[in-house]
Amino acid sequence: MHPTHRALVLACVVGLVAGPAGAAAQSVLERSPNLGGAWVGQPGTLYFNFLHRFNVGDPPIRKVTNTPTFLLGAGLPGNTMIALQYATSSLVAGPAEPNELELGGRWRALRQEAGAALDLAVQAAYNTAAGSPDAEVTLARQFRTVRLVAAGRVLGRGYDRDTVRYAIGGGAIVKLGRYFAVAGDVVSLLDRSEDEALAWSAALQIAIPYTPHTLSLHATNTNTATLQGSSIGLKDADGGSLTRWGFELTIPITLSRYFGGRTPVAAAPPAGRVASGDVVRVSMRQLAFAPAQIEVAAGTTVEWVNEDQLVHTVRADDGSWDSGDIAPGGSWRRTFDRPGTYTYTCTPHPFMKAVVVVK
Repeated sequence: MHPTHRALVLACVVGLVAGPAGAAAQSVLERSPNLGGAWVGQPGTLYFNFLHRFNVGDPPIRKVTNTPTFLLGAGLPGNTMIALQYATSSLVAGPAEPNELELGGRWRALRQEAGAALDLAVQAAYNTAAGSPDAEVTLARQFRTVRLVAAGRVLGRGYDRDTVRYAIGGGAIVKLGRYFAVAGDVVSLLDRSEDEALAWSAALQIAIPYTPHTLSLHATNTNTATLQGSSIGLKDADGGSLTRWGFELTIPITLSRYFGGRTPVAAAPPAGRVASGDVVRVSMRQLAFAPAQIEVAAGTTVEWVNEDQLVHTVRADDGSWDSGDIAPGGSWRRTFDRPGTYTYTCTPHPFMKAVVVVK
């Protein structure tokens, strides 16, 4: 077996067994086509993304050139993930090596949702086609409906050159409601040559209602979705930017839906005791309750808010109370008057488990 194929099989096996349980989707509403936006996935979720780009040649032949990129990744505990990207018709290493494989991992060191000023993620990867160790540092911050992303990249043998190359990039994602966003980015090599264009993309990002899947419809001048492939823009025969049209579909697979039994409630820092009569909010997003464990005083009202694209429910494990269907964007409240430990589950997604501790 070819060494590249052996690496592909090994990475697939690692991705399939990683992580005990969990949930989430990689939403394209949080990133742009050429910048990852500090995404690291969720523990116990396997990710399969299919990205396809093409361009049409000059008349009279009008040859269509296709470049698919496949991503297989697994979210791990500690805000980390491992992933591989495999692309054909790649130009990273020239015509002698048209199949490109990138193996890597990413760690999100800071999270805005956890109280940090912004998201900070670092990625390390190895591109087998170029024989290059590559790395990226990503900064991202959410401002209401706008998300800004900046990245710096180091390419050990950038586009098969025997020199280290550096690239910087920036992008923005603007949400247009729950299901749509527009996104764009630019990436530039600091030592860009005359035959290398500034990389760019523009996209309409779509969350498919009532599913964990998202879809990107975009235009770009980059070749593949690897660190190297998304850092360099292509030029056409006339020296202008070569526009490629493309789409990307994200397919998350929550392993606990198919393997294993009951999933333990995820350990989360208690919210602390609150005064009776207060309202405590629990979000339902990325197929999980967040936080998964809260501690409240008797008389407190808990409000569950559905921030996913799927219908969820909140049902006591002993069957004593049930919210019924909570549509995307909807919410439901319950007041806890008596001390005790109340475990609950989402009926359509039984791997979603959480607990309310009433003092």
